[in-house]
Amino acid sequence: MATVPSDVLAVELLQRECRVKKPLRVVPLFERLADLDAAPAAIARLFSIGWYRDCIDGKQEVMIGYSDSGKDAGRLSAAWELYKAQVVISVAKQHGVKLTMFHG
Repeated sequence: MATVPSDVLAVELLQRECRVKKPLRVVPLFERLADLDAAPAAIARLFSIGWYRDCIDGKQEVMIGYSDSGKDAGRLSAAWELYKAQVVISVAKQHGVKLTMFHG
């Protein structure tokens, strides 16, 4: 799960340190209510980092989840938070990043 940019950057760093020849895509999962609430700011911060934008080559996948947010706040509140978290689409557009979002 991802709450802060370092959750994503740590995986990128691990791949670099291990000298992975073909690094895997890092797809942040925002699932708990705190994660969903923090998602737009976390994504905006990631996209403000030049080497990260170069690393993703202008494309980012993001997963927003239901199970933990549903446990945190109930289904209705979780659905509302999921809806609000989708503002990351506009954040991606501001940074010229093509965003693929999927639900899980």
